[in-house]
Amino acid sequence: MKWYTKNNNKRESLRAKLIDKKENEYFRIPGKIPTPEQVFELIFMTEEGNKTFEVSMFEYNVVEIGMEGLLVFQGYQLISFGKWIKDIEK
Repeated sequence: MKWYTKNNNKRESLRAKLIDKKENEYFRIPGKIPTPEQVFELIFMTEEGNKTFEVSMFEYNVVEIGMEGLLVFQGYQLISFGKWIKDIEK
């Protein structure tokens, strides 16, 4: 969903703490020869509750559980987090 839908949500900023990281395999096309793709997720704790974002392998690897900073996101898309993940789509 992340890469194939238009994101019409407003951009938001919250203080957040990274509380979990998940790496899973995803099979995009059922019924064909299964070719798994890696899916990386970051889970943040905020004052509005937990927020989960699908991220790139690079973004996944530059942060560690317990890091705290300003989380900027737009709907389901992570824009930036602290000094580790920066907005490059300007």
